Amino acid sequence: MADISQLGFSFVVEERKEVSGKDLGLLQEKLLQLNWGVQHPASGPMRLKVWIDGDEVVKIDPDIGYVFRLLEKLVEYRSWINAIVNVERICFMDDFGTMTGYSITAEKIAGIEIPKKANYIRTILCEGGRIVSHLLGLGSFVGIMGVNTPMQWALIAREKFLDSFEIYSGQRIATSSIVPGGVRYEPTKKFIDKMLEAINYLEKEFIPRYEEVFIDNPTLKMRSKGVGVIPKEKAIKIGLAGPALRASGIASDIRKDYPYAAYGELDFNVVTKKDGDSYARYCVLFEELKESVKIIRQAIDGLPEGEYKVRFPIKIPPGEAYVNVEWARGCFGFHLVSDGGTGPYRLKMRAPSFANLWAMPEMIKGVKLADVPVIFASLYMCHGDIDR
Repeated sequence: MADISQLGFSFVVEERKEVSGKDLGLLQEKLLQLNWGVQHPASGPMRLKVWIDGDEVVKIDPDIGYVFRLLEKLVEYRSWINAIVNVERICFMDDFGTMTGYSITAEKIAGIEIPKKANYIRTILCEGGRIVSHLLGLGSFVGIMGVNTPMQWALIAREKFLDSFEIYSGQRIATSSIVPGGVRYEPTKKFIDKMLEAINYLEKEFIPRYEEVFIDNPTLKMRSKGVGVIPKEKAIKIGLAGPALRASGIASDIRKDYPYAAYGELDFNVVTKKDGDSYARYCVLFEELKESVKIIRQAIDGLPEGEYKVRFPIKIPPGEAYVNVEWARGCFGFHLVSDGGTGPYRLKMRAPSFANLWAMPEMIKGVKLADVPVIFASLYMCHGDIDR
């Protein structure tokens, strides 16, 4: 077992059991509880309580709530439009997907149909957000094994997309640019040119270079193939979502299954893998970059003329609606209730990272301690949507 003092772990003795002298001379058997996080560089703002026997993981218990912000409750004190500020803060890595889901839900209750152009702009922004998020997911996965170069490459590509978001909205991350009724801003030629520049760089520079070095990489395969396997049947049973679910061979994607925005008019593939291990989940992220590029190109080519928003009323009729969207990390559900007032009466969100987190206790049994970070990173979770 690696020297845990060098890895930033603290530990306590959880259970001590005396054994007989016949067991190869061992005097004691110890079951240790390790605290992986809250300040571990790979855990993020959460703790995993890990029980080990030697270097074999016996049990794991996620301890969450360190970035709990009451986002769903705070929305009840906002207007229908202003609530978008809270909704986009679910996760900074892909806030376009959550803004789109909330906006579609509010529009369903209000009985409003938005212009076709708004749907195309939403699609371009959502796929831009998905690419940004996937880039960080790829860099983090390799980074957790101690290799920092992929994250630096990913950040260079990410900057180009953030540049386009800044041109569109004036902000690089928290853009508040998708609202009930459409989108906030008319897309300018400068924004479209910058978005094309970003996807050209991704397609011609980042993807081929990254694929050559960090996809068909023997060391990376050795560390991640066969690690944290979730068979198809178990993935369905435990409710996995998004790339983690598709890596187990389930072709589930809300963009295809229940199209929204402009997805129903565009051609793209749902990426799946059959192995269900950490390497498969990593490869799904990478190949989905290519599909997002295809979607953005088609949406830009087919961008209709006309209005980009309609007026959303201050008050909407009483009612409720539930909408799913395919966020970067998977199916994100919004249940929104109106009592006829100027803002949401109640919002409940079903977040994919929260669902995927609870797969860990099931898939971690019997793995080596060194595999915990690999499995954790491959599940591609965001602490913001776990805690909300």
